[in-house]
Amino acid sequence: MALACAGIAGLPTSMALASVVCALLCSALFCGREKILLTPSPFSALMLMASMAYYAGAVSERVAVASMLTLFTGIWLLLLAVLLPRHCLRWIARPVWHGISAGIVLTLIVMLAPVILGVPANNSSWLELWVVLVNWHNWNWPSVVLAGISFALLIIWRCKSQPKTLWVLLLMWILSYIWPFSLIGIATPVQQGWQLWSVLHPIQADWPLLAFLSATIALLIYMEICQYLPDRYQRSTGLVGFANILAAVTGGMVVSLGFVADQAVKINLNTLLATLWLLALIYCWSWWTYVPLPVLAVIALYIICTQINWRELRLYYQQWCDLLWLCGSAFLIILFGIYVGLWLVISLGLIVMCWHSFRLHACPILVPDVQIFNHDAVIILPQVLLFANVSTLLRHCHNLVSTLDVQNVYLDVSAGCHVDVTVFVHLQALARELHQQGKMLFVCGLSEQACLTLIAKKLEYLLPEQFSTSDAECLLIEHKYLNESVMV
Repeated sequence: MALACAGIAGLPTSMALASVVCALLCSALFCGREKILLTPSPFSALMLMASMAYYAGAVSERVAVASMLTLFTGIWLLLLAVLLPRHCLRWIARPVWHGISAGIVLTLIVMLAPVILGVPANNSSWLELWVVLVNWHNWNWPSVVLAGISFALLIIWRCKSQPKTLWVLLLMWILSYIWPFSLIGIATPVQQGWQLWSVLHPIQADWPLLAFLSATIALLIYMEICQYLPDRYQRSTGLVGFANILAAVTGGMVVSLGFVADQAVKINLNTLLATLWLLALIYCWSWWTYVPLPVLAVIALYIICTQINWRELRLYYQQWCDLLWLCGSAFLIILFGIYVGLWLVISLGLIVMCWHSFRLHACPILVPDVQIFNHDAVIILPQVLLFANVSTLLRHCHNLVSTLDVQNVYLDVSAGCHVDVTVFVHLQALARELHQQGKMLFVCGLSEQACLTLIAKKLEYLLPEQFSTSDAECLLIEHKYLNESVMV
């Protein structure tokens, strides 16, 4: 992804390698026993690529601007980790985040379609994309064929243990000697060596604009961390900020956390060292500079699609309010652009979350207590469970029972439970974490409608018999009676 975004943004691909090396070194040195993978994530790299669209100067100036953006992003992340309230962006509902992701993906498609078709693009707009699609006779057909071959390889190649994109890049390098791409009009990345301390090069830039763009990139990374690592977001944000500062000093680009299937990617030390050695060999061979831009564009689209947790999309079935949030957020991102749209969506999301929390007396968040009965734990939530507080409340519940020697955990939501996608996602995550510890979660005290909705969603690690309209005490007595009947 780093190579793709660097090549498409008109930056030398050596910046991508420098950022990946810095990210892997920070993962090896500062992530402790659990090696959380730091890498240029698709969304943050795309934001940097969109930022570079504002600058059309010489390559050296673009490199300096990209390094300055990365430096400012690291500084903003350190400030966010220290200054923002503890539960600030954890109140953002999951449909809002999905809408932001959808808006960014659609914007990426508009930006990359002219690159794949091999035609020049003046600006990234849907109208221009329509004009490009209509004038199909102006397409660079060798570019389209090459992009189609790359897409087919990435889709058809069924392999989870090997990096498919790396093999596709290597194949294109071999094809560049058999079929020279420059002779048929296929663009290749910028050719320039690695520049150390590029942030010190004098540039003439719009400093307020640089500050705004870097603050937006930092806000996106911070929100991404709050969505996927709500319990360790402060340390993770500080670590990513330090990695970005190091990447800017060494001539790299923006670094974030790696996520797959709604969880942070973890990597062991041996794999980290092997990857660093492989990157060193790649840099010595310099074969990535011959990979054409259409192939890099297809790789960027493919990685973006693999980052999306498609299993969560089925939870939106007949959830009309959540679908409205998703479509509205995506529409604002497309209408106002990535930067202005992101600030607008997050501001509106926070306002609505705060209003719902105060209206339903869900703020301030009260800490639940746990009661132990033999090998069962009962947790009675003191307030209504909804999208604004579900992350914090269920995290407290997990911390209460994670060290207890119990078999069943009864979560009583008699105070109320709003059934929406955010609640579905976090209930599923809590059930998965308890299942990994050998515990079973029972959700009780539900209303009739909420119980039927949760059963219909077929959540992972939550069977229909684990939902009940009875309160925790009645359900505990019922289970105890059934167990004694079996013993008799």
